[in-house]
Amino acid sequence: MQQTWYFLRHGALIQSGVLSGRTDIALSELGIEQLYAKTNTLTDIDRIFSSPLQRCRQFSTSLSDSWQTPLSIIDSLQEMDFGAWDGKSFEWLWNNTHNPSIGDFWQNPWRCTPPEAETMEAFYTRVQQWWHTQLASPNDSCNLVVTHGGVIKQLLALIFAFPKYNTIQQSLFDVSYGAMIKVQVYYDEQGIAWPKVVF
Repeated sequence: MQQTWYFLRHGALIQSGVLSGRTDIALSELGIEQLYAKTNTLTDIDRIFSSPLQRCRQFSTSLSDSWQTPLSIIDSLQEMDFGAWDGKSFEWLWNNTHNPSIGDFWQNPWRCTPPEAETMEAFYTRVQQWWHTQLASPNDSCNLVVTHGGVIKQLLALIFAFPKYNTIQQSLFDVSYGAMIKVQVYYDEQGIAWPKVVF
């Protein structure tokens, strides 16, 4: 029994240089081209999962219609909610955030939460629960997940079994716009899942 997963980050946005967590920014023409370029060689996709934010959802919906493939819009696949910082430019954040600052948050998001934002604990838990739910049902499906850089980094941290409170994935993985990562999940005779990243 073997599952295949493709984790695809949305493409470039019409607005750059901002902390675009839950801020619902659309894809640019380049961003759309990036996603079609990555997916035009995929075959036999059984299911598509997508974040509800338009930079993921609109492309996923178009692909689902074109391929006649079931699409599930999943709230758990949304990017982290950065609260009062969400949608602000990085220049503004570096100059105007204190106690915590944007630098404090990048260094240790487990201890520093932006004002009115989702905690790292909540973000970790929703991504982990979604992934573990998928692993709990052994099957031979081939799946495409259209989501965000932060979500993909957290999924990789789970797959590589990093300690929960580690933040190394934030700097270790560079998940660019339109990047796609393949993961295969093998199941042993006891039904235990063994995921591995395929390069």
